[in-house]
Amino acid sequence: MGESAAITEAERSTGGYARYVGRVGGLAFALGVGAAVLAGAGAASADTSDSGGASSSTSDASSSDTSSSDTDAGPRSKRSSETTQESETASESDATDDAETETDDADDADDADETDETEIEPDEEEVESSSPAAEEADMPAGSRAADVDEPSSTQSMSVAPPAAVEPSPWERFFENETPTLGYNPAENTTIEGRIEGDLHPEDGDSTQLTYTATRPDHGTVVINPDGTFVYTPGASYAGQDRFDVTVSDARSGFHIHGFAGLLNLLSFGILGNSGHRTTETVFIGFERAVVASGLNSPVDFRFLPDGRVIVAEKAGAIRIVENGAAGAPLITLSVATLGERGVSGLAVDPDFADNGHLYVAYTTSALRNRLSQLTVVGNAAGSEVVLLESTVSAALNHQGGALGFGPDGTLYWGLGDNGSGANSQDLTNLHGKILRINPDGSVPSDNPAISGARAEIFAYGLRNPFRLAFTPSGALLVADVGAASFEEVNLVTAGGNYGWPGAEGVCASCTSIDPIYTYPRGGGAAITSVLVYDGTTFGPAYQNKVFIADLVQGWIKVLTCTPEFTSCGNPEDFDLQAGTTLGLLQGPDGNVYQLTYSGSLVRIAPAGTSSV
Repeated sequence: MGESAAITEAERSTGGYARYVGRVGGLAFALGVGAAVLAGAGAASADTSDSGGASSSTSDASSSDTSSSDTDAGPRSKRSSETTQESETASESDATDDAETETDDADDADDADETDETEIEPDEEEVESSSPAAEEADMPAGSRAADVDEPSSTQSMSVAPPAAVEPSPWERFFENETPTLGYNPAENTTIEGRIEGDLHPEDGDSTQLTYTATRPDHGTVVINPDGTFVYTPGASYAGQDRFDVTVSDARSGFHIHGFAGLLNLLSFGILGNSGHRTTETVFIGFERAVVASGLNSPVDFRFLPDGRVIVAEKAGAIRIVENGAAGAPLITLSVATLGERGVSGLAVDPDFADNGHLYVAYTTSALRNRLSQLTVVGNAAGSEVVLLESTVSAALNHQGGALGFGPDGTLYWGLGDNGSGANSQDLTNLHGKILRINPDGSVPSDNPAISGARAEIFAYGLRNPFRLAFTPSGALLVADVGAASFEEVNLVTAGGNYGWPGAEGVCASCTSIDPIYTYPRGGGAAITSVLVYDGTTFGPAYQNKVFIADLVQGWIKVLTCTPEFTSCGNPEDFDLQAGTTLGLLQGPDGNVYQLTYSGSLVRIAPAGTSSV
């Protein structure tokens, strides 16, 4: 499958992510987490411990008002601490930065023999996107304490390598080259636990380069004057980290980067581009590559047998992504889209290569929750067969969306409680349940016999089952979006009652089945992905690990579970800036693919392995 090799900033930009979280909140797409009732679920009293297991709750009614908690939590912003390193010569001591505000005296640079480390205040452009004030404004209060480390800055002297072809004085002054970085993560080496790499700076007409790096989430980094770096993992390192490096030639004597640079100088930075800087994201362990972008509020995706990707959009379009681009819709379903209505889930028949069958869960224009089978022929999908449909009007929230085939060839559908917790315990309707049917819509003969229940019901007592995944042994895991207290991962078994609305989180006094993992909602949360990794591409450290993602909090984490997946814990931060995740899948190549509500399909792969 073709894809873009460029690393996108869209999925990790604090500003962009905040806009998309706001957009999600505006569409009531926080998956029901802002519609918690004032009374109902048991109030959980503790979150899951880091070492494993699940948290506990009681069956007492909660009196806290959480009606707006979904959108209160901003994204996890990029760390503001930076480390600065300079490569310079004494001959350029009088250099001035026409586009920067310098805080150190020019005389400090005149002493070419100075060897002491000196703190340098980064210029405004370098720190604008990682301002501590902006960081606090967007971040839940509980997460700020870890981000108050002071920036560390060092300065050293070094002569930049000579250019292969010496530029003329005119070129050096007016057509000065912008410095670039040629980092290749495949060149990284690990020495005594530290990761060493080379940024490969290039600038044929500058003799003094400045390197500024944001502080990584899970370690520290030192940039050397020659552009090499040393990354030291911290205690929270789980195999992935990142930091941004900016290289600048602004202090390499007075010069202009062509007409755009002159315009920038004369307009005091309002127009044009100074041309002094290049910024690149350095990935440690894993890197992200955009497979496709520009999708319109995508909600789910699947891989086809030939390696192509099929994506469902909220407004009804079903598209195939091929060679880095999304094609024209195979079909556009007539759907209601207000609130969380619209397309919610997608599945591909295990025999798709022979029968071309797709399965789509969506809200019809008549406000019914429907599961249909479509047949793909060429570049079109049609021949809709309605397999299952609700009998009550679809509410604005809690539509679920978990959809997938089990190893036994049956189809599982997670349908939310339709905005009413009572539905989850009402066995006469489909809402708040995990439903199990055959691909033709008939009911499997081995479905559990639950007294008074509809035959399609496999399990009940769920609030908003958004995604599901199967373990290598065939066990079913379901990510259930919480209300006032906890997000849940449940091991769903035939006939099981998972407690909602009487319990949220672990409830010691309840007779319902407890989740295998929970985490507290804090200022807002929505667990929107669960993936059991069983590939080899990520290495043995990730075998049978469970990846989860939170759309509101913007992270991806990795859980360690017991062999039978009866308990999970030890959450490790995999990517704290993952963005608005709506789905995680393991691809045919063993890499992890992420779909974001902001419109991108992203491949997460070991650093240095992305296709060009």
